[in-house]
Amino acid sequence: MLIVSTAIALGGCAAPSGNLRLVSVDQKHEFVQDFTQAYISRNESGDADIVLVQDNIHPSAGDPNKPQRPDPAVMPRELVHVRVFWTPMSGVKADHPANTNASIHWCFICDSAAQPGVMEYCGSGLVVVSQTSDGAKITIRKAWMKEGCQHGELVDPLGPCNLYGTFRATRDDTEVKSVIAQIKSAAASNTEAQANTVSPMN
Repeated sequence: MLIVSTAIALGGCAAPSGNLRLVSVDQKHEFVQDFTQAYISRNESGDADIVLVQDNIHPSAGDPNKPQRPDPAVMPRELVHVRVFWTPMSGVKADHPANTNASIHWCFICDSAAQPGVMEYCGSGLVVVSQTSDGAKITIRKAWMKEGCQHGELVDPLGPCNLYGTFRATRDDTEVKSVIAQIKSAAASNTEAQANTVSPMN
């Protein structure tokens, strides 16, 4: 089974933060991933940076009718960064890409020596942020996603897809900066790996 497909299909342990749901454009595949950590911060311009982390996947009780589950030790870490640029007005429809107010990056990083690799889904969507006493409730009403970059053993099992989700994030500027830095580092390693695979022209 493709490692990224397995990671999404299995999901994580019980997560107080919430989950994200990917639905392939052809609607033949739907996967849900729980996230145990979610954080939010705001910059001086008022933009919101939101991150989610899932780095210790524990498959739920086995179903004999499902394929054998892989060892969680080789499952990829998952990092998500949502950047919200403006607050949508009430009544804005989520059924058209022109109404998007946020950029989204979902990065899979596998550090296993047997199956190393990085893959990232990128896109944009309509995201609603509702303030709470310790952070915010975030609703991704709809986002349009596709593979952004990839190298190593990880592959894209979904193709173009739509993203939905609802979760709660705690205010923590330090954690947000850390996760964003990890995603940028993974993207940089992707760029370097892809450049190294390009054959020189004769």
